[in-house]
Amino acid sequence: MRPSDISEIKRLYKTDPERCNIDRISGCYVDADKNLVTHFSSGFLILPEEEQFKYLELFRKVLSGTRDKNLLLLEPRTVHRDDHSGDMRGDEVKLLQELVQTGLKDDEVNDRFYRKVIENYSYVDNFLILLAHQNYDIPGKTNDELDLEDASEEVYSHILCAICPVKSTKPGLGYVADDRAFHNLPLGRVVDLPMNGFLYPAFIQRSADYDYVLYFTKDTVDIRPQFADGVLGSNTPLGASDQKDVFSELLTEALGEEGDLSTILGIHEGLKTLVDEKKTEQESPVIDKEKLGELLRSNGLEENRIKAMEERFDTAFRRSPNESVAETATTEEVTSEEQENTALRSYPEEVPIEERIFVASNLVPSRSIEVKNQDFTIKINTNRTELLETKVVDGRKCLLIRLEDGVSVNGIPIQM
Repeated sequence: MRPSDISEIKRLYKTDPERCNIDRISGCYVDADKNLVTHFSSGFLILPEEEQFKYLELFRKVLSGTRDKNLLLLEPRTVHRDDHSGDMRGDEVKLLQELVQTGLKDDEVNDRFYRKVIENYSYVDNFLILLAHQNYDIPGKTNDELDLEDASEEVYSHILCAICPVKSTKPGLGYVADDRAFHNLPLGRVVDLPMNGFLYPAFIQRSADYDYVLYFTKDTVDIRPQFADGVLGSNTPLGASDQKDVFSELLTEALGEEGDLSTILGIHEGLKTLVDEKKTEQESPVIDKEKLGELLRSNGLEENRIKAMEERFDTAFRRSPNESVAETATTEEVTSEEQENTALRSYPEEVPIEERIFVASNLVPSRSIEVKNQDFTIKINTNRTELLETKVVDGRKCLLIRLEDGVSVNGIPIQM
């Protein structure tokens, strides 16, 4: 999805209930032991206005963040059925389609979805599964990208899911409006902003695309592949943080003694140029083994080092252990079977060949490049890296920064 596609759908969840087209919401409250405590389904516009505002805030958050870091476009797997029915969609996608088609009005379909989430979502505390259904009458556009309200081309029917932690509030003094006084209030529970969620079908080129899901993850390190696999029927790419770590490892080994400042900055400049050129496109540019080799070659690396990088490339990709490991370890009572499963999951998982790619935007800092050692950290604007230089002065290795404007230390100007 292009940034403009995401922004267009996000505007549908603005905090203005009167302009919102959500027709129904449903939800399921799950306790720390994975028991379904209660569930509900309601027309959205009949809710009290203050509750509508709160729900809109939660749903809007699912469409927030950085593309390819917090917002991932996933393609559900196809399946090969023995009955030769020709239907290549997995059961997970079929369930998502049922949710869209029924508009969340079928409690049996909703319940099947809740139980699938509970089965595949690991969390140590209580959480809330929220679903919204909305029909968006997609307006036509003029050549100047202005909406044509009377020229609708398609109705985009979709569901938006938000999975939110339910946190405990501590007992304490609180204001009671009826008494106009402060009293001791008991333990309560409050719904927090979503940890994960998704939009289905995806909204691509201003149209519904049932072959894709837009997946939201608040944590870019732990993107919960078990949830994406079991609920969305999709493989997840390596997380943004893991991609950066793997890329740094590969680059360090490939460069070796040739890893001078100009070479490293040249590689980052090549990546930045690629990202800037493709910024408005639907799919973000990716770096595979061949493209990385070309990038290194264009920055003067010798062929033997590029070949060594290519040999190391595949084995460098390892996904972090399943997200449930750390959470299982925090529970007070863990069975011997759970301990054994946790031990098995504690080893990094090998990433499938087709997923051994980097999203270029995950490798390039958007604002500044960081230069550091054990004694200092310096950040340089990504557009001004030419100010940096390394040089040997009087036999000492030095990092030089060309000064063009005033410089200050803790707000105090330095006199040159």
